Amino acid sequence: MSAESHVLEKSDSSKSLIKYILVLAVFLGALWLSFQNDSPSKFPKQITDEFTFTAWVNDGEDYLKKNYRWITKIIANYIKEGYYVLEDFLIDSPWLLIAAILFFPCLIAGGLKLGLYSMFVVYFWGAVGMWDESMQTLALMGLSVFLCVFFGVILGILCSQSNRFDNFMKPVLDTMQVMPAFVYLFPALFFFGIGGAPAILATMIYAMPPVIRLTNSGIRQVSKETIESATSFGSSKLQLLYKIKIPLSLPSIMMGINQVIMMALALVVLACFIGAEGIGGQVWLAIRNLDVGWAMEGGLCILFMAILFDRFSMSFSKQEETLPSDVQKFYLLPQTWEKYQIARVLEKPLTLIHLIIKFICEKVTTLIADMFKYLISVFNKDLADEIGELISKRYYLIPSFIVFFIIVLIDAFVVNIGSFPSEWKLSIRQPIAETVKSLTVNPSFIGFTKGLRAFVYLNLLNPLDTFLTHIPWWYTMSIFAAIGYFTVGLRFAFITVLLLFFIAACGIWTQSMVTLSSVLVSVALCFALGVPLGIIASYNKRFRDIQNVILDAMQTLPYFCYLIPVLMFFGGGIVSAVLATVIYAIPPIIRLTSLGLTQVSGSFSEVSRSFGGTLLQTLSKVKFPLAVPSLVIGFNQTVIMAFAMQIVTPLIGGKGLGLEVFNGLARSDTGRGLAAGIGIVLMAIIIDRISLAWTKKQRIALGLEKKPV
Repeated sequence: MSAESHVLEKSDSSKSLIKYILVLAVFLGALWLSFQNDSPSKFPKQITDEFTFTAWVNDGEDYLKKNYRWITKIIANYIKEGYYVLEDFLIDSPWLLIAAILFFPCLIAGGLKLGLYSMFVVYFWGAVGMWDESMQTLALMGLSVFLCVFFGVILGILCSQSNRFDNFMKPVLDTMQVMPAFVYLFPALFFFGIGGAPAILATMIYAMPPVIRLTNSGIRQVSKETIESATSFGSSKLQLLYKIKIPLSLPSIMMGINQVIMMALALVVLACFIGAEGIGGQVWLAIRNLDVGWAMEGGLCILFMAILFDRFSMSFSKQEETLPSDVQKFYLLPQTWEKYQIARVLEKPLTLIHLIIKFICEKVTTLIADMFKYLISVFNKDLADEIGELISKRYYLIPSFIVFFIIVLIDAFVVNIGSFPSEWKLSIRQPIAETVKSLTVNPSFIGFTKGLRAFVYLNLLNPLDTFLTHIPWWYTMSIFAAIGYFTVGLRFAFITVLLLFFIAACGIWTQSMVTLSSVLVSVALCFALGVPLGIIASYNKRFRDIQNVILDAMQTLPYFCYLIPVLMFFGGGIVSAVLATVIYAIPPIIRLTSLGLTQVSGSFSEVSRSFGGTLLQTLSKVKFPLAVPSLVIGFNQTVIMAFAMQIVTPLIGGKGLGLEVFNGLARSDTGRGLAAGIGIVLMAIIIDRISLAWTKKQRIALGLEKKPV
């Protein structure tokens, strides 16, 4: 047996050596070919001239605009009217009413902490002088989310009831989700005009897939036993759907709504480029004027809004925590602090206040329920009992509406509350601008930023950019096809060649290589910074807890806002675009490095230590190999996010396909912009499939997944 194992080990080492030699030979061949070209590689002009994809798109757009734009105008007018009604209500209403409308739902759904946070967010919007802009963004997002949820849930239900319709929707949803958000603004602009209506419709297309998928998934996952039990009691298909399946799938649907809210906010911020007003427009103006203080104020408004709606929507999918009868419930402090006497003493007044408010709300609601029962019982006693019971269960909701009504009455007849008080305003714009200015003239800081920019550009970005753009296109296609063949299979290798051929035939091969170089450099920097942070987090729980809070905020913030800190400290340029991409794309690799290392069984570390292994040896030779699947998933997510960021980096000097999208929008060339957007999507899909296939092979090798038969 030992002789056989020795032969097998020798065979494996020989295969690994051959593999490394082939990789080195391919790299040296690419390097030699890149030095042979004095200019970037270009696809044959005969093919690019014949393959007029951009002209087809533009001609099709002209035809649709000429023959069907009257329909889109009607749709846009209806949406515009609804948007203006909502926007006027939010802007013209007393600020105290808007605060109450946000506070009470947050208090009921998420508790006192979320309610107080909503008050802070409302105060910040008004204090920094962005009240109207925040209301405009709220109106855009509110109507977008309502329409997304309304149509998305309907489509999700249809998908769950029909496999044929589900199979039809899957490729449509895949396309909708992989397309960069910015690309949706093209058709919305040219078919629906400028302003809020096209922004809402573009947001619907971009943000609807999660709620469709999760509604479909939630309904399909209802257990067969539950369905059979309801059917045996004579439930019809409609009763089964609305009384059993949908109520049981509500957590999944609410998770989809949460995703819709976050995606809608991301695109609503970008909608300033097609004339939609709001906070995004303020941030864009600030970036154009290089006013970092102004940009930071707008960015914080968006960040706080994103966190607020993220926590609010997540609170619906969380199960209520049940505590033992002898444990005091905490309303403000963490529940884990219950073991401390001082924490219990501080929470006592809040418990008393909660009981008093609950008692008042129950009595008021019961009184209103009895009044309705009495009035309706004159006509129908059974209906009166049902309505009375329905009202009495809403002992927090009904008093909230009473408070809203009281605020409206006070504003109308007692004192004019009006907009946010000007005397409460504060400005962080000037301190931030002065701080940034002091840093930008500080010799040490100037040396650091210049050194970092020079290192990234001279040692990473420029060499890789030149290398990729100067390699002949056919050689690059061959390499991708070979990687696709060895990782996924022959069919995917063929598809890879077709997708890359489409990019090249559209005449954007050089721009796609520039984008690829920016993504690869960004991902490399993410790994260089993220993996050490993930390692530290896996060994230190306190560091991990603090880091998770920061990562939550980073993943909640729309990617448009990551341009602000980079612009503040590094100015514009292609290096700044890479650094903004790093900040946006780094959270997954940090999280998954930490997760992968913490999930490695402690017995492996004990065995390593028992054999005299040091901490570094245990990490590098035991934990890291076992955590490779998580690391590859982190790589996959980081790459996808880096590609997504390419669509906005041209705002601060980014190049490649993202710049082509911007140029297409500026020149009203939908075909060119769409081709560049599709190019980003196709490159992301190729790398995504390759990395996922490699992850699967690693999991099979480690015994974490069975090999398919």
